[in-house]
Amino acid sequence: MDLKTLRLPCVLLVGLLSPHAKAQVCESARPTDAAGSAGLSYGSAEVAFYDSASGRARVHYALSGTHAPPAASTLEADVPDAIVVAARAAEDAFDKFSELGFELPLSDAASPCASNGDSDAVDIYVVNFAAADGQAVHDHCEVGPPLRCAGFVLVENNFPGAYESTAEGMRTVVPHELFHLVQDGYDAELERWWAEGSAQWAAKQVYPELGDLERFLPGYFDNPWRPLNVPPSGVITSFLYATAIWPVFLHERYDPALVREVYESFTGDGSSVLETTDLVLQARGSTLAQEFLQFAAYNAATGERAVSGEGYAAAADYPMVDLTPFAVSQGAGLNEIASGLGAFYYSVQSAEPLQLSLDAEPDRVRALLVPLSSGKAQLGDAQPLPATLEGDGIVVVAGQSLARTDAPFTLEAGSTEPPKPNDDEDLGSSGCSVGPRTPAGASGLGALVGFVVSLLGLVRRSRLQKES
Repeated sequence: MDLKTLRLPCVLLVGLLSPHAKAQVCESARPTDAAGSAGLSYGSAEVAFYDSASGRARVHYALSGTHAPPAASTLEADVPDAIVVAARAAEDAFDKFSELGFELPLSDAASPCASNGDSDAVDIYVVNFAAADGQAVHDHCEVGPPLRCAGFVLVENNFPGAYESTAEGMRTVVPHELFHLVQDGYDAELERWWAEGSAQWAAKQVYPELGDLERFLPGYFDNPWRPLNVPPSGVITSFLYATAIWPVFLHERYDPALVREVYESFTGDGSSVLETTDLVLQARGSTLAQEFLQFAAYNAATGERAVSGEGYAAAADYPMVDLTPFAVSQGAGLNEIASGLGAFYYSVQSAEPLQLSLDAEPDRVRALLVPLSSGKAQLGDAQPLPATLEGDGIVVVAGQSLARTDAPFTLEAGSTEPPKPNDDEDLGSSGCSVGPRTPAGASGLGALVGFVVSLLGLVRRSRLQKES
């Protein structure tokens, strides 16, 4: 694990937000204040600021001391390059977020705190972190529900060893942190996995050429059995950032507006992000269960198994899930236990027609057979179990419910005669596709699995302290 993997875009900010926070209560100080922010203060150093082109963002920085940015100034006279790049990144982020239809961060013009940066612009403070790269901090909040907050961000001053250059670090971290402030304008009590995952997705929309999203993906692809909304314990884990693959999926299966619609649907009624997402998907003619099965299949078709034009647009650049070999002898069976929205992957080979089936509660667990051709996952030929395999394939087993109780399943195999065509049968309706989503009414996994998948066992939202 290199330094890039160790340095994360955000750090946990504890104790700044109470679920009973009231309007116009100052939540935190800033680096320019005597108390500093999160232990970071400019102290006695002289401080300057630089406004972005539109004035929507103001970048504050120390002119000396540990928090001062690198002194190189080639972009604008007497202004460090790091500061100019940060301001430009903020402009680019605001432009893209607006283009995607998101509301921009709430203003701190009416801040009850000692300082609001001396303007109603969104404030970015450049500091020297001990480990992390950035942090979004609440300034003050409005009475909810949902709880909506204004704030500011802290960004690393030089990103030592974390990125190819300070400029790359600014372009990576500034959009990520600013999207946290966008989130806070919708609901400041988001579950951390969605807050970080969707911030990674949003930053990728601003600068698609940067690879921060991809470098964290192993955190999910190495643990696909773990439910999306149940990150490992610990202050900071790469799994949180790796869940960006879920909004990437929603975006590419439908459109980027679907991610925004999830935010617009938050009401502060206690519903979890995934419960809210299910309602948004139902309005689109689908369900959370149906789409998670397709999501799991997409994740079987990445890296060397990717096929151009199927699954993710950048599937070949993504890591691969590990496959567990499954015996194919007559009567063979494999037992496992699922819980929540997790996925399991099994490699299967058979020179003769092999009948594969799944013994499980259908409202808790479903499975697909994805054939392999020359090692490539043929998503367009995927079939729900029971299905017949001849050759190589991947069995994708996916949870269908948010319920966290054990959901045992058994994957079974047995020899069978190849199915005989029925002249009266519409053979086209017997298959399914998990390639790019087709319009309503077209064939595909969305059309088929919609008949066989239902969503049960919804759980109440559990508020985790938000990482900003």
